[in-house]
Amino acid sequence: MRREDWEAGKSVSGASVDANGKFVVKVEKRTIDFVDYISANYVLVATGSSQQGYSFAAQHGHSIIPPVPSLFTFKIADKRLADLSGVSFTRVTAKLMLDGIQKSAPELTQTGPMLVTHWGLSGPVVLRLSAWGARELYQDKYQAKLVVDFIPDIHIEDVKRILFQHKDQHAKNKVNNAFPKEFGLVKRFWGFLLEQESLDGDMHWATVPKSHLNAMALRLKQWMFEVVGKGQFKDEFVTAGGVPLSEISLSTMESKKQPNLFFAGEVLNVDGVTGGFNFQNAWTGGYIAGTSIGTLASKSILKEEQACLQLQGS
Repeated sequence: MRREDWEAGKSVSGASVDANGKFVVKVEKRTIDFVDYISANYVLVATGSSQQGYSFAAQHGHSIIPPVPSLFTFKIADKRLADLSGVSFTRVTAKLMLDGIQKSAPELTQTGPMLVTHWGLSGPVVLRLSAWGARELYQDKYQAKLVVDFIPDIHIEDVKRILFQHKDQHAKNKVNNAFPKEFGLVKRFWGFLLEQESLDGDMHWATVPKSHLNAMALRLKQWMFEVVGKGQFKDEFVTAGGVPLSEISLSTMESKKQPNLFFAGEVLNVDGVTGGFNFQNAWTGGYIAGTSIGTLASKSILKEEQACLQLQGS
């Protein structure tokens, strides 16, 4: 008969393999001077981004891809952007420009919602870019350029045409009170755009020079921001890096280096482009590993029982 023991307040601090191929798991209780050693047929490592998990994997023959933060917001150099904190955009196209990548990388251009925070930029577009560029951003100490197209569904020539038409149709209106609805922009952002172009919001559309309209169109389509760091609260969601998937049998989550050793979750080199994918990876990997261990254990128990029956019958 087999049983399972669940113990709280204890942690696994190491594991080795004995001469019989079984694991010897070292268990400690940090509140008191306590060390125990437990024999185990199977070990599942699900330690997240803890260094302990990486060290354990390396001890048993695995290579480790250096872990770096992934899924984080961007800190932007322009402090005036803080005035727009809370402003969101339902659809922008953002391109991340990194010194370490010379050629164009399609995954470093993303389209979707974006949010302005009091330290910079966030939202799905930014988080996806941080995931795809995680390692290069880390190497560049989170210094990069971000080019944002705030109206990606309108060609720049059409943007210019709309601005010129608006000038003609609203010549007597103040530029801060009447702006093209086709752009889908909020008033706070429009006012910010005027400030960037050194335009007084109380001036009338009739007095806006054509050169300023062309400059506004270009800025709306290719606004460049300087990324100077990650979000200031260490808000990264996941870690990129860990045990390479090539060293794991994905059908069982068992190590290819050490029999009966299994991995699941963030300890592996898996990071999705949003948090939900990473939760699913951890849950699914844990389920596959647990099911695989259960199957192996059942077969082992059945084999032992059959051996006992044969002994009793002889």
